[in-house]
Amino acid sequence: MELISLYGLFLAKVVTIVVAIGAVVLLVVSQGMRRQGQRGELNLVDLGEQYKETQREMRLARMSHAEQKAWVKEFKKQEKADQKLKKQRAKSGAVAAVKPCLYVIDFKGSIGAQEVSSLREEISA
Repeated sequence: MELISLYGLFLAKVVTIVVAIGAVVLLVVSQGMRRQGQRGELNLVDLGEQYKETQREMRLARMSHAEQKAWVKEFKKQEKADQKLKKQRAKSGAVAAVKPCLYVIDFKGSIGAQEVSSLREEISA
């Protein structure tokens, strides 16, 4: 009986030591991952084009079927002429006027403010 109790104490000590070492290793690994951080991704979307598309859809929704067909035909014709003009300007080497650019950041943060470091990188970019 004494042998079983000594064996039980030995197992308890071994399990305690293994759990303690595992906890320390887990803590070190988690700190390393936290310092490394995750490199976020940056998605660029042309909002101007989205707004133009919404405007076209709203305009078409208010027209009759015949008006829609005529408007779409005229729109495609105008778009084709614009593309042709851009192509000619590119061939001639004319420098296009620089359009103003505005960036909008859609920041999704948490109450713990863990995403603030990625916000700093987004703003710096």
